Amino acid sequence: MQTTAKPACKTLSEQKWSLSTFTEFYERVLGPRLFKPYGELLVHEICQDIDPDAPPSSILEVACGTGRITAALYNDLAKPLGLQLVATDLSKIAIEMAKKVLGEELQRDVAFHCDVDMAALPFADNSFDIVVCGFGLMFPPDKVRVAREFKRVLRPGGKIYGTVFQYNELFDLALKQSQKHFGTPSAIMGAALSLTDPSAITSAFSLEGLSPGVGEVASSRALSFFLDDLDTREFLFNACILLEEFNQCDAPTREASLDTMLQEFHAQVPSRNYQVKAWLLRGEVDKAGKESVAPSPPPDFSELSEFCKMAATPIGSTAGSPLHPQAERLLRPYRTMRRAFLAEHPAYPDAEVEALRKREFSRLDALQATYLDHVGGTIAPDSLLEQDYRALKNSILGNPHSGSKPSDAAHEKARAEIYRFFRCAPEEYEIIFTPKASGAIRLVAESFPFESGSQVLLTKDNHTSVHGLREYARAKGASVKYIPLDIDLRILESSMRRSLDRLAPGRWHLLAYPAQSNATGTRHDLKWIGLAQERGAMVLCDAAAFVPQARLDCSVHQPDFIAISFYKIFGHPTGAGCLIARRSALRELTPPSFAGGSVCYYSGPWSPTDRLLHREDGKRFEIGTPNYASFGAIAQGFQFISRLGLEHIGARSGALARWLEVRLQELRHDIKSQTPLCRVYGPPAEHKGATVMLNFFDCYNAVFPHALVKRAAESFGIVVRNGCFCNLGAVQQATYTTAGAEHCELDKTEKILDCKAFDDNILNKGNCGAIRVSFGLGSNFRDAYCFYLFAKCLLNTDCSRLEDALAGSSAN
Repeated sequence: MQTTAKPACKTLSEQKWSLSTFTEFYERVLGPRLFKPYGELLVHEICQDIDPDAPPSSILEVACGTGRITAALYNDLAKPLGLQLVATDLSKIAIEMAKKVLGEELQRDVAFHCDVDMAALPFADNSFDIVVCGFGLMFPPDKVRVAREFKRVLRPGGKIYGTVFQYNELFDLALKQSQKHFGTPSAIMGAALSLTDPSAITSAFSLEGLSPGVGEVASSRALSFFLDDLDTREFLFNACILLEEFNQCDAPTREASLDTMLQEFHAQVPSRNYQVKAWLLRGEVDKAGKESVAPSPPPDFSELSEFCKMAATPIGSTAGSPLHPQAERLLRPYRTMRRAFLAEHPAYPDAEVEALRKREFSRLDALQATYLDHVGGTIAPDSLLEQDYRALKNSILGNPHSGSKPSDAAHEKARAEIYRFFRCAPEEYEIIFTPKASGAIRLVAESFPFESGSQVLLTKDNHTSVHGLREYARAKGASVKYIPLDIDLRILESSMRRSLDRLAPGRWHLLAYPAQSNATGTRHDLKWIGLAQERGAMVLCDAAAFVPQARLDCSVHQPDFIAISFYKIFGHPTGAGCLIARRSALRELTPPSFAGGSVCYYSGPWSPTDRLLHREDGKRFEIGTPNYASFGAIAQGFQFISRLGLEHIGARSGALARWLEVRLQELRHDIKSQTPLCRVYGPPAEHKGATVMLNFFDCYNAVFPHALVKRAAESFGIVVRNGCFCNLGAVQQATYTTAGAEHCELDKTEKILDCKAFDDNILNKGNCGAIRVSFGLGSNFRDAYCFYLFAKCLLNTDCSRLEDALAGSSAN
């Protein structure tokens, strides 16, 4: 094999990392020490098992990487026995590297294929006698689907050979060091060590009938290898480069981190000889195994369907006239769970909630809708809509720029309600009406005095509109730094403190983060507002997901900028929000342009002087006529929330979310993998709002694509949100199913060139994204129970059966 040259660079940390540089390192450093000896072991095992009277004719290698195992398979098996050898990998870069290092003979005699997913092999049934996978089975999330594909392409009597790490001292140390120094473990190392307990893959083999006739499915094989300091340092660089904090450091800081970690490696392994153990995996396809394994049953939605069709009155009743036996049967488990819920949450005001539902949100029951997307937008109460209609019908609202007194009065009333709700004083804060919270965020982004030396600190968990700040900041010469999340998807405290401590004095800095995640419901600590301000940064607090159910008290916490959307609080009017800004901070912002309402004078070629006179305070940020017809509804909406009590809304919505979360986590499949049905993301309940972000997993422990789950839920009137919820940072960290970050996937396939391709290849397949359930105004126990019933319908079935059920219902 040819060798690859190490790239010349003044210091390691000045290297520009890419999947290509990682692959080159992987081949040059790890290839000969780690993968070559295990490749030889695999070939030895295959040779021992070959029956001279029935020799194989073809071998398929999946996840071939840079070809170290491919070379052993060719030289010791394919070439001497005249076998066909096909080598595949998901990564085009890896295949190109393999061809480069393996030489002309193997390029000629081995069929190389890139962009091959081992869970969706592009080969006909019964095409191969042997399938080999060296250190690749750790990465695909759907192990059973991989086993099924292996079985499909193998002929009867075909065999499977694979290796996964049982223990890797080098990788394990890197995992622990990355956690220690950067607060989060290396995802690449974590994925590589994910099958130290091989039961996930051996169970998949068993479920697909690939274990009969194999005496020992997994056996242990050990070796050790030497790695000098230069190569160990380069290994650490590659292990940590996708960690946000390490990635964003300057070269000297990275070098210091590498020095520290290398010293700790020396203390742990003075000899530089690292121990490795690998599981040697085997599978075999006999004639019975080639036959289809008994399929899982289809989902049975009958109980859910019947329950959803029931009128609200008998569901909510506890006693009274006798019901039809079928209705009694449906209501018995509902009432049992409802009693248990009320016992668990004795402060839950059940009668008050049901009365509110009947009075203000009866259309939900009339339309048989279970609305669970209150973070996306809450449902407007009937009285608010009717009151606004009457106000609009019975008043003459004119353009405020024309001096309309009714409009001015409505404007001042709306402002007064906002000041009262946030407990802030007009002398300290200004209110600027904007198109939703996103408009408020953009106002700050385009007007902030970014400059060279400024820094924008963005938490990874942020709405997309907040992430967009970085484009304005970079355009003005500012730098951008992301604050990572911990394993519970909360702000990593050590990283935030370091970032704040390193802010250069005398520059304009901005910290932008959400009070509550719009994805997971995580309530981030508001202490960062004051701590950032103490270190010279202004703070933009995205409160859009927080304030519908919790108080942002500006007499306690005083962000420089607060962005909110009214429709998330009380449902109407949509498309309206505001920026609440400290007057002292607002004076430092400069509008990038001017429009009607923002200036009283501007000069032109007709003027002897060049002058622009902005109006005072927030008016200089107006862009034409404001949405003055919305002012009345805004004031009425805040009054409605005040009558109910914001804290009461939050408490009862939170009780429903916590009950549902606990019940979902209790559900387990009884067949096949016997694994949990749901995976809920985010911190413990006490650190979340009334939101549950989750994914469903089928009886083979493969994820139900969230788009498929949403379709199924919609067919029963259940409204949830799926995808990334305009928060790719938090959702990607929680759910992305490949090692590292999303750009690795883009780099591998070279297919993700537009949003449609990203949706088709990543989101809709369930490789990234989740389901979000959120409670709010008008939610009751019936809503939570409906979703629980829906979840139960997904027990003991698989993705293909759910797809068939939906296709059948569509056809009907």
